[in-house]
Amino acid sequence: MSLDLFPKRHRKGPLELQLTAMIDVFSMIVIFLIFGTVFGAADIVIPSGMQIPKSLSKEGIESAPRIAILNNQVTFSLNDSTVPLSEFRSYESRENLVRKLTQSAAAYLEKQKEAKKPVSPLNLVADQSTSYQDIFDVVVVFRRIGFNSILFVAMGQGVKQ
Repeated sequence: MSLDLFPKRHRKGPLELQLTAMIDVFSMIVIFLIFGTVFGAADIVIPSGMQIPKSLSKEGIESAPRIAILNNQVTFSLNDSTVPLSEFRSYESRENLVRKLTQSAAAYLEKQKEAKKPVSPLNLVADQSTSYQDIFDVVVVFRRIGFNSILFVAMGQGVKQ
């Protein structure tokens, strides 16, 4: 008497592929990828008549409040206030601006802290004719308010306005 530990199996035909299970898995992967994708767009409103500088950088902009420097005026988008550029030049007027603008930026900066974002960005758009000293004076005020990341907006090479 012989014991057959591994009986021989007879195959009736070729192996069949279970397409239903593969289609289910593929569908779940596609749905996961579609819902898991985050599309973000950041728009910057550039005042009419402004010629912004050109840049070779390929970095994108972030969705953040905006400062626009044009025609010796500084416009802050959080409270739509317009301040003469001359007020950013002297130390005394800077202190008044810091107090005034801190009130309007406080809610935004608090939301950034609550969201546990270590960076509070601010987009700065300046005309090509704006001097570096004027831009520096504006940046000093907004850094003192609490914006620790100021992004300079420039037009990419080969892009038409």
